[in-house]
Amino acid sequence: MSLLQSTLRPLAASQPAQSRTFSLLSARRPTLPSTPTSTLSLNTTLELPTLPAASTTLTLLQARGPKRDTFDPSHRVRKRRSGFLARLRTRTGRNLLKRRRLKKRSTLSH
Repeated sequence: MSLLQSTLRPLAASQPAQSRTFSLLSARRPTLPSTPTSTLSLNTTLELPTLPAASTTLTLLQARGPKRDTFDPSHRVRKRRSGFLARLRTRTGRNLLKRRRLKKRSTLSH
C-alpha cells in the first residue's frame, strides 16, 4: 500500500456516506400534528409545502403564432453590426479579428 493510499483510507472511512437526492422537489412531506388522534379536532389544518402556481401569462407567452419571414437584409445594418470597423471598436471584436488572422481566413468580417 502506498503512502498516499494509507493517508486517504482512514479519512474516507471516518466520514459517513452522505445521501444525495436528485430531485428538484422539496424533501418536506405533509405531516400530521404530533397529538394523539383522540384529541385531533376537525378544524386542524395540515401544513403543505406551497408550489408555484402555473402562471396564465407564461402559457400565453408560449403560444406559437404563424411562421413569419423575419429576415429583412440590409447592407447598412449588416455593416454596422458585424463590419470590420465595428469589430475594431470593441475588445472582443479585435480578438475575433486576431483569431481569424491566425487561422489565415481570407475574409475577416463583412
